[in-house]
Amino acid sequence: MSNSNAIEPEKKHTTHPPPPHSLSSLPDDIVLSCLARVPRSYHLNISWVSKNLRALVRSPELNFLRSTLPKNSIHVCLEEEEDHDEDENHSSFHWFTLNEISTTAMTMEYGLVPNPTPFPPHPKYGSSTVAVGSKIFFIGGATEPSKDLWILDTRSGNMTQGPSMTVARKQRKAAVGVIDGKIYVIGGRHFSFSDGRFHEEVQVEVFDPKSETWELVGQERVHKVSRCSASVEGKVFMVEYKRTSVYNPREGKGERMVHMVSQRLERGRKDMLNDSAFTVCVVEDVLFAFFNRTGLMWFDTKLNVWRKLVGRDGKELLPFVLRAHAMVEYEGRLVVLCMLAEKEVHDPVTKSVRCMFVSLDRAGDLICGTIHWSGILGTVPYSFHFLHCLAVSD
Repeated sequence: MSNSNAIEPEKKHTTHPPPPHSLSSLPDDIVLSCLARVPRSYHLNISWVSKNLRALVRSPELNFLRSTLPKNSIHVCLEEEEDHDEDENHSSFHWFTLNEISTTAMTMEYGLVPNPTPFPPHPKYGSSTVAVGSKIFFIGGATEPSKDLWILDTRSGNMTQGPSMTVARKQRKAAVGVIDGKIYVIGGRHFSFSDGRFHEEVQVEVFDPKSETWELVGQERVHKVSRCSASVEGKVFMVEYKRTSVYNPREGKGERMVHMVSQRLERGRKDMLNDSAFTVCVVEDVLFAFFNRTGLMWFDTKLNVWRKLVGRDGKELLPFVLRAHAMVEYEGRLVVLCMLAEKEVHDPVTKSVRCMFVSLDRAGDLICGTIHWSGILGTVPYSFHFLHCLAVSD
């Protein structure tokens, strides 16, 4: 029998936090300020969220805001072979910047112009290079192993010598990457003249530009290290023939170097990528490489496979005959450069420097490209060839 006079317990009223505000609820000027800092490759995904965001992504106001943000400058170093001798002193080096040249109110053209800040002549320009901020670091030797480090301040044009490495390294035998602002150098010396044999164990050294000090961080067992290297997701990737290697400084001793078999996805199959990379670069933390026979590819770090970069229509983006001599990132776009010989009568006397700006879009786990601009940046003597292409902070 229930007691009708019993006092019922007091009901507790739970309060729920108000729903979070969406981006669309903010004023357009604030949304544009946020979108201006989002990589261009995500604009396609953002445009699917709402009509308002689609309109903002395509608006001229967004392009104007992006133009006011800090930019990078593309510095191009061309080497002129003055003698067939391999001695690095028989070459001269010419520095250019890739500039925007507005020809009309509606179109934008680009060209190579002599660097506004003259860089001093220096034989170490042929060494391994990497850019951190506004400085370019020249590591090791070009034709012979060297422990030297030279630092070029692109703002002032001053060239200073930094502290020496422990191990002498050579340009085409050393991998270089930047992680958390520090420069990692892997490999670069395989043959020891002291005992006359090749060594697979190589020392990994790290340079801190702030303290200007080198640190030995261990030895890694490396059979071959490719000069085609770049940093992605806090790791140094080395693109070699038939395989891609990755050095992860955060792994335990003996587990930092991982060798992966490079594959590509095409028409639902997995085919071995029996090809060599000619040049690599990173755009918004995605590794791109141009292979001699396969063409332009990007590396899927989730599946550890190489995938061909195609357009929105699914077709190959760049002509198969095009060879990329250099690649670099510029404002979230992939910049591809190459040289083609220009003939007068029979013998080539000049080369045209050609360029493509490729805008990248993410659609889920896929990346597709659109050629934003293509054309000739200028002509140079036939004896010139690409040496470095670097993006540095203004």
